Amino acid sequence: MRHRVKGRKLKRPTPHRILLLRGLACDLILHGKVETTLAKAKEVRRVVEKLITKAKKFDQSNTKSPQSINAVRSAISGLQNKNAVKKLIYEIAPKYKNVNGGYTRIIKKKNRKGDNAQLAIITLV
Repeated sequence: MRHRVKGRKLKRPTPHRILLLRGLACDLILHGKVETTLAKAKEVRRVVEKLITKAKKFDQSNTKSPQSINAVRSAISGLQNKNAVKKLIYEIAPKYKNVNGGYTRIIKKKNRKGDNAQLAIITLV
């Protein structure tokens, strides 16, 4: 039984899965869209939506406030890429300041030829 078990294992050990999702999240933030498998796209959506929600608490007029510092620190711990964190904090989060969730869109594509895996494109809305 899988009661209260969230997320997909993606056939990887935990450290590899965390790094995979972190890398996909960085690429999505830096480039705006990523093409990957459907299962990975659904997992990256969870990560990115949480990061954007936390980054929205950053206040550019008062960067020394505890909320702003906490927002930056949680973005750094989630992404570990300075360029992605800067883009998330200063460009992406202000766009979604008045939006409550639903920052990403998953578009299904055809199956991959080699292993017949369902492909998808995840984009920022």
